[in-house]
Amino acid sequence: MSEDLVTKHLLDRRETLELMAGAQVGRVVVSEDALPAVHLVAFAFDGESVVFRAPADSTLAKAALNAVVAFQADHIDPTTHTGWTGTITGHASRVHAPASVARLEHLLSEAGAEENQAWFSITSEFVTGRLMQQTTGARSPSGQATAPDPAPSSGG
Repeated sequence: MSEDLVTKHLLDRRETLELMAGAQVGRVVVSEDALPAVHLVAFAFDGESVVFRAPADSTLAKAALNAVVAFQADHIDPTTHTGWTGTITGHASRVHAPASVARLEHLLSEAGAEENQAWFSITSEFVTGRLMQQTTGARSPSGQATAPDPAPSSGG
């Protein structure tokens, strides 16, 4: 019996960063009181670094300051379970230089951005990505996936 399967393929650094750059929202993972905490953020890429802003007095701003953090973005279709996911791990630092802040404001112009925002940059030291694609395959009687049937030959 034939059914659609989702296969997973590792993406290289370039492919992962390109896909992540098109995402609408991402997640910054920090440590708060020795526990992992996930914060949704609007973001942009500044070269290969992820930039985002947060209220300067927020738990995110405090936890991300000069820390190793993870950043994750994805696009997964809930019906087919296909799409991609990418994760960046690197050092987060606050961006202070007025010229750099002004440049970042152009990269990420958010409607309704609050006053007293702090800008952060995350270096992309480790980048991992995975692509989930739908393929057609068969299942053996034991339920194990088997390779799709080869195309019929046209000669003889």
